[in-house]
Amino acid sequence: MMARKSAPSLQLVQEATMDRLAASAVSKVGVLVPPWAVLGAEAAAGAISHAVWGQAPAVTWAAVGCTLGSTVLTGLTWAITHQRRLIGRLHATATTAAASVWFTTATITGLGAPVVSGALFFGGATLALSWNIRTVIRNTTGDGDEHGGDALGSLFNRAKEQAGLKGARVRAVEVTAHKVKGQMQLPPGEKTAEDVVKATDRIESGMRLPPGSVVVARDDDRADRAHITVSDPRAIRRPIPWPGPSHPGASIDKPLRIGLYQDGDDVAYRFVGHHLQIMGMTGSGKSIGGAWNIIGEIITRCDAAVFSIDISKDDQTMGPLREGLHRFETSKAGAVELIRAMHAAIPERTKWLAEHGYSNWEPGCGLTYWYLHIEEIAKLMSELGSQDEDLLGEILKEIRSAGGSVILSLQRADYTQIPTIFRSQMAKMCFGLSDPDDVKYGVSSRQRKADVEPHEWEDRHPGMAYLDGSSVRTTHYAMPLRTFTWGQNSREARAAMATHAAAYPAAGKQVDPFTAALTRPAVPAASDGARSMAIPMPPVPAAPGIPRDPDDEFAADFAELLADAAHLVIATQHASPAMLQRKLRIAWEDSLRLLEALERKDIVGPPAPDSDNRPVLLAAGDTLAADVVAALRATGDVVTQTLARTDDPDPSITAGHADPVREPSAQEADALQADAPADTMNPAQARALVYAWLRHRHQNGKPSFTATDEDLTAVRRKTGNSRPWIYKVLTDLTDRGVLTVAKTGSSRTWTITDLSPLDHEDYGRAA
Repeated sequence: MMARKSAPSLQLVQEATMDRLAASAVSKVGVLVPPWAVLGAEAAAGAISHAVWGQAPAVTWAAVGCTLGSTVLTGLTWAITHQRRLIGRLHATATTAAASVWFTTATITGLGAPVVSGALFFGGATLALSWNIRTVIRNTTGDGDEHGGDALGSLFNRAKEQAGLKGARVRAVEVTAHKVKGQMQLPPGEKTAEDVVKATDRIESGMRLPPGSVVVARDDDRADRAHITVSDPRAIRRPIPWPGPSHPGASIDKPLRIGLYQDGDDVAYRFVGHHLQIMGMTGSGKSIGGAWNIIGEIITRCDAAVFSIDISKDDQTMGPLREGLHRFETSKAGAVELIRAMHAAIPERTKWLAEHGYSNWEPGCGLTYWYLHIEEIAKLMSELGSQDEDLLGEILKEIRSAGGSVILSLQRADYTQIPTIFRSQMAKMCFGLSDPDDVKYGVSSRQRKADVEPHEWEDRHPGMAYLDGSSVRTTHYAMPLRTFTWGQNSREARAAMATHAAAYPAAGKQVDPFTAALTRPAVPAASDGARSMAIPMPPVPAAPGIPRDPDDEFAADFAELLADAAHLVIATQHASPAMLQRKLRIAWEDSLRLLEALERKDIVGPPAPDSDNRPVLLAAGDTLAADVVAALRATGDVVTQTLARTDDPDPSITAGHADPVREPSAQEADALQADAPADTMNPAQARALVYAWLRHRHQNGKPSFTATDEDLTAVRRKTGNSRPWIYKVLTDLTDRGVLTVAKTGSSRTWTITDLSPLDHEDYGRAA
């Protein structure tokens, strides 16, 4: 990794700023002189005025004139300083008033009077020092109030006129060990980010920074703003050792770490859903920096497979990666066979995704993500027939929908090497070039507008590149990066890559049937030791054509599914079967079962009339929400799991969660009693015991309780019933007006309000 012992970018800015400050130190000392010069001129003017007009009768008119002048000057000072801050306005006005009053007094009495000379010595000196203090503080905190100590803003302010950006302002928004990032405000209607990009070299010259220090990018939210980043371009001109895989065993959906940007940030490249073109001259490092770093990360992910073709250099580039590849073809015949097989499999994969409710590949969908890597594709295109070339073109168009991407590597991507339609579908990674005319083939349109210059590197800095793709941030698509090196020489690098590939063997990965059918092991089957290091893949649904019992699968996975549904409705505060069907990708009847289970668990309420929407009873920020979800994940819902795999004996009999509970008749009670276990009371006796407890609690002045009250729990256990039974009894009594219920979050408190309904029931007088 790059050394982090110092802050090169910040030091770069500070050094340039201090250089300018040292050059202007003498002029800044000069700003302290004016207050004292004014004080001396004031004393001389007072002495002259007294000598000329200090005697009667002229002194009377002089006093009137001085008073009038003092009033006018003081008012004028207050008026013209209206744009200053209040303290500055008061300071300037008070200074004018004091100087005017002293001058009037000195004209009448002369400088010999003790009051006049003392006021001049002490008052005048105090005012002069106060102005000196304001000047010193203003200079030491930056260029006035405009920059407030912002070194980047101060430095840019001195260079903007030479760069033709008069009226632009910059303020630093982020300072790290390797960069100073700022926001540039441009004169509205006069300048755009493109104007700043074209002036980048002049900005660097005016700031006295090394070439390549400043990177400018437009602000996607405001056309009159731009992002500016200052970093040390020399930091990535040294090799950067590979730090190891970023997310071993994780999904390919997580970004790949393939290098470092000039500002010290990791190159976090999310390579899913698009293709990549890698271009660079011989010796630029595109094979090691591009193929090795990208594919070296891909093979560490649990749900990705790499199929590689190189009929130009055989094992020279991809040989050390063989053990991590699911297939590696070095002959034309093998390459053609792979292209045809992959082309035939793509429709089957898209059909499989559609049957399982997916529009595109997603992490955890059950399909292994494919990468087709073709090294030196220009050689392959010259060998392919027109029919196979068309098949490769169709793969480029269709594989993204089936869960795959293509990586093409070559030296010059013009129409003589690959079809233009291939290049137009690619994200771009461009290493060093020898000819500036080649830049347009290797970079994106917005990189061209940013005037990137990969031809300036040639083979002097192998491994340096520009990258632009769907996951690249606006501030970094025009910033140079450096890919990782795997060793100090080629022998050491190849050994390191071979060891890395052996640690993540393709033979030890669990893959879907489509990938297994395409795989051609490059090495013998993995040994037990290799399999012990294999990356586990999430459970893969059965292959197409193998019958599965959806009820059994639903019952087995219901606890996990119910927890996901609970988390979803609590987080979104919205519960409807349509939402669950869409978000969880399940059948409509399964979404209804989930909502019924969530209602039984008091997470959602019953649906509103003429609507499928249900109220969510737990707030998103409720501290109990996480515990509720965890409990569901552990236990699920036995009722729904049973219904999911058990036929309804009598579908004509239905009831909802909140439907009133009808008391059994005498005959039903006797039948239930006969069928009940020996340690369980019949329903009438059990309810009578609860009613007796309610009367006793009401008589003792304790009308409020919860369902988990210790005494009530003891009563329930004596009846031999479960906790859901007591909830049903309390719900029934609430509906009949015996109890009222108050809810706080997910907890409920019942209060006894009217016991009279119980007096009309025979079983209510028992016990």
